[in-house]
Amino acid sequence: MNRVLDIVIAHNGIAHSSTLRAAGASDSMVALAVARGDVARIRNGWVAIESAPRELVNAVAVGGRLSCISVLRMHGIWCADDRYSHISTSRRPGRLRSPIGGPLGNPARWGLKVHVIAGRHDPSRLVDTIDEALLHLFSCHARDDVIAYLDSALNLGLTTRSRLAELPLTDTYRAYLELLDPAAQSGLETKARLGFRRRGIGCRSQVHIAGVGFVDLLIGDRLVIECDGINWHSSARAHDEDCRRDLELHRLGYIVIRVTYRQVMFDWANIDEVVRGYVSRREHRWSARHRRAGLGFRAA
Repeated sequence: MNRVLDIVIAHNGIAHSSTLRAAGASDSMVALAVARGDVARIRNGWVAIESAPRELVNAVAVGGRLSCISVLRMHGIWCADDRYSHISTSRRPGRLRSPIGGPLGNPARWGLKVHVIAGRHDPSRLVDTIDEALLHLFSCHARDDVIAYLDSALNLGLTTRSRLAELPLTDTYRAYLELLDPAAQSGLETKARLGFRRRGIGCRSQVHIAGVGFVDLLIGDRLVIECDGINWHSSARAHDEDCRRDLELHRLGYIVIRVTYRQVMFDWANIDEVVRGYVSRREHRWSARHRRAGLGFRAA
């Protein structure tokens, strides 16, 4: 049995010397495994197998550990893809190496965003904690993105309002916490909710309507907004269920607007125009005519 290789494989393909020693692998055993080509040294004190996750290997090679949305994605938190690996480190920028050796230079060249922190890192850790990763969001992303990621983390039960309140935030960033809605099922819903809020249009998240189930957003009494993500509702069965729900909502007197990821993220002006039109005509409210027809009082 190759003790060193087994230990490294059990730790996502990458391990620190302290981890190896704690598991019973001596420094001489590690040196032998490196000489045989079972593992490779990627930085002083670190070894990895060839198939180790590239993000983890790059973080260690640079001199830090994964952080920010790179960590949040690992936990299933909704995050837009900014195409960067986010790394936190206590090392001065001039002391950081590129993933292949030599000075790091411009981190973007290597697909990296570097968060420099005060104090010292535990050298044996590969990734930041959820709370550490969430803290880096505030200085790295736009307000609406931060709120979307925090909503997702709350909805998944990966943090709490009390834990977020304990983060060392400036007054500006602390104000973000007042806009959170743990009911939001995706960042897309959060983005839409905040977009309507900027127009003074209030809406509720994940409202239950009898005979339909939960809808993403409800504006006023009867204007339903359903947000479909990139990978959402791709099967024929899911599409049929969406159509059934939409038809039932129309039967009950609701107005349904179904929007896509692309529309919310890149074509918000058109959504804004249509919704503001409904609201200005007060079509988002049940009218006396609707009441006489027996509609209304179905959302809870």
